Amino acid sequence: MDYNIIIVSLSVCIVLSYFFSEIAKRTNIPSVLMLIVAGVGLGQFLNFYPEYNVNFFPYLKVLGTVGLIMIVLEGALDLELSKEKKPLIFKATLLGIFGIAGSILIIAPIFHFLLKMTVEASILYATPLAVISSAIVIPSVTTLLEYDKELLIYESCISDIIGIMVFNLIVSILQSNEVGSSLREFSVEVLLTVLVSLLLGVGLVLLFKFLNAKVKLFFFISILILIYALGKMIHLSPLVLILVFGLILKNHHLVFRGPLKNLMSRMEFIKMEKDFHIISRETAFVLRTFFFIVFGITIDLGSLVDVEVLIISLMAFIGILLGRILLLKWLAKEVTAVVEYVAPRGLITILLFYSIPAELTSDIFQPGIILWVVIITSIYMSYGLIKNGEGTSKTGDTDADLVDV
Repeated sequence: MDYNIIIVSLSVCIVLSYFFSEIAKRTNIPSVLMLIVAGVGLGQFLNFYPEYNVNFFPYLKVLGTVGLIMIVLEGALDLELSKEKKPLIFKATLLGIFGIAGSILIIAPIFHFLLKMTVEASILYATPLAVISSAIVIPSVTTLLEYDKELLIYESCISDIIGIMVFNLIVSILQSNEVGSSLREFSVEVLLTVLVSLLLGVGLVLLFKFLNAKVKLFFFISILILIYALGKMIHLSPLVLILVFGLILKNHHLVFRGPLKNLMSRMEFIKMEKDFHIISRETAFVLRTFFFIVFGITIDLGSLVDVEVLIISLMAFIGILLGRILLLKWLAKEVTAVVEYVAPRGLITILLFYSIPAELTSDIFQPGIILWVVIITSIYMSYGLIKNGEGTSKTGDTDADLVDV
C-alpha cells in the first residue's frame, strides 16, 4: 500500500473526528457513534479494494488499552478531593460496584436461558456488558452540573477498574476451578495494587520534578504505559495507578504535606498539572478516534440483522436500565434526572470481550450483542442529554449549565 494513502487516511480520520466533536456539541449525539458509523462505512469501502484490506484486530486492543490509560488520566485530573466530597466519592464507589454486580446478575440469566450458554460462560460474557465506559462518559459530561459531572466521572472510572478486576477474577476461577485460592489471590492483588499505586504515584510526581530534559512529557507518558503493561503482566490492576497518579497531581496539597511539603512548589504542581491535562486530552482524543473507527471497520454487519441478537440486546439494555434506576433511587436521590441516562457501554466492554481466553470462548454467543448494547446505550444517553439540554434552555439556565457532549 502506498504510504501516502496511509498518511492521507490517518489525517482524514482526525479531521473527521474533530468535526464529529463539533457536531456532538450542538446535537448531543456522542461522537463515538459517528466514529463507529464512519468505521463501518470505511470497512465497506475497503471490501471493494482487497489490496488495501488488512487485519485490524491486532491494533484494536493496543489502541483501546493506551486510549483507556489517557482517558482515565484525563478524568482524574478533573477531580478535586476534599472532606465535603467524601459522600460523593463513597456513593460513586457503591454505584460502580453494585452497578457491575447487578448488571451481571441480570444479564447472565438472559444469556443462559435464551442462548443456552452454561452458567459459567453466561457470567463471563455478561461481565464486559456490566461495565460503564469512561471513554464515552468523560467527554460527554463536561458541562453538566458539577455534582452530577463528578459523580459520573468517578463512577465510570471506578466501574472500569472494578470491571477489569472482576473480569480477571472470573477468568482465574474458570481456568483454575478453585474459587478459594482465586479469591485469596484477588484480595492480595487488590491490596498490593493500592499500596504500589500510592508509592509510585508520589514517586512519579517527584521524578517529573527532577527530570531536566526539555522533552519529557511523552517520555513520562511512556513510563506510565510501561508501568501499566508490567502491572498487567504481574496480575495487578494498574489502572488504579493511573487514577491515583492523576488524583495526586490534582490534589497535591493533600499528599505533599509535612516532610513532603517543601519538595515541590505550588507553581510547579500547577504547571505540571496543566501540561499533563493538555497532553492527556489531546492524546485521548486521537486514540479514541482510531479505536472506534477501527472497531467500526471490524464489525460484521451480518450479525446486526439477526432478530434474536436484537431481542437479546434489548433485554440486556432494559435490565441495565432498570438496575440503574433502582440504584440511583437508593444511593443518589439528589442527582438530576439526566444521570439515569448516562451509563453507556463502549471501549472497556469491547476490550474485555476480545480479552476472553480462547479456551473459555463460546461459539453460541453472537458478537452482534456487544455492538447492539454499545449502540443502544449510547443512543439512550444521547436522548437523555438532548432532553436535559432542552429542559435547561426552557427554564432559562445559563449556557454553562447546558449539556455538551
